[in-house]
Amino acid sequence: MTHLFRSGNPTTLVWLILYALGIKILFLIQPLPMIADAHGGYVYSLLIKLLQDQLHWGNGHFQWIALLLLLILALQLNQLLIRYHLLPGKNYYPAMSFLLLSTFHPTWNQLSPPLLASCFLLPAITPMLHPDQQTIKRTQLFNAGLSLGIASLIAASFSMFLLLLWLMMLINRPFRMADWLLVCMGWLTPLYFYAVGSFLLDHFSWQIWKYPLNWSWDISGMDQWTWICLLVLSLIFVIGLGIVWHHMSGMTIQVRKSWILLLCTGMMAVAQMLWNGLSSMADWLPLVAVIAAFASNLWWYLPARRWVWTVNMLHLLLILLAWAIIYLPTHQPQIRFLPYNGHF
Repeated sequence: MTHLFRSGNPTTLVWLILYALGIKILFLIQPLPMIADAHGGYVYSLLIKLLQDQLHWGNGHFQWIALLLLLILALQLNQLLIRYHLLPGKNYYPAMSFLLLSTFHPTWNQLSPPLLASCFLLPAITPMLHPDQQTIKRTQLFNAGLSLGIASLIAASFSMFLLLLWLMMLINRPFRMADWLLVCMGWLTPLYFYAVGSFLLDHFSWQIWKYPLNWSWDISGMDQWTWICLLVLSLIFVIGLGIVWHHMSGMTIQVRKSWILLLCTGMMAVAQMLWNGLSSMADWLPLVAVIAAFASNLWWYLPARRWVWTVNMLHLLLILLAWAIIYLPTHQPQIRFLPYNGHF
């Protein structure tokens, strides 16, 4: 099955859409409600209120929107890796990997502020990975900051990724204060218009800017299925990272730097989760995208003639395991795999 995504032909996109519908079938049969996050921001709250009150949307509509956003995010990730040659050939393995790994937890398939914000995060970091930074115009730097500013309005914790943009500029570009100021101005532009608009509409409050760091990292809400999910993703990430390391000698310097910066993106995603105190599994979505980028190496490098059946069986096993993690907690809650009663 995985060989269907080895080609970069536009017709492969049809297979990808069918793959997304097939692998997310459990969520389409029993739609999940959207996540009303208290820290979602005014933009997300206004959007949800509009869809619920004016259009009278229910769980089924929100589930289809979440599926569409996941597909958009998968294609953005795929374009990022293929455009900058992080994978040797054109394929849809990054998109396939993200759709597969995001199925392992129900929260990653619900409409939430992190899901919507992640669709603006990847366009923000894409210009910073360009191999020839001299061709990147200042308007693109401003647009990168603007995209991250919109993501920060949707989910306040995404403001931490501004540090990631600065790190990428520090590594890939010669230091120019004007470039750094442009990124900051782009990031502040949505916040400025939001502050002015809320002031004119007479609902401005300084409380919206107070988003304290949550040091109470609570993992009591993580049941055994969540830990199994995280264990599987960790193993896949380690395998993908090992494959990247093994082929590092054959990569150009810029491709090596891009993989290292993607690893830094994963570290920043972990910091963003810790900022929120591990309060929601939806905050893991940026990290899932990074893991999917490394996991795409597994499908690209291993399908030699002697490995084809092994890779296909592994792919089928991951799909069945993802469906089991979704189905069993609801329909067979008495099943226990870990030696504790529900939570740590």
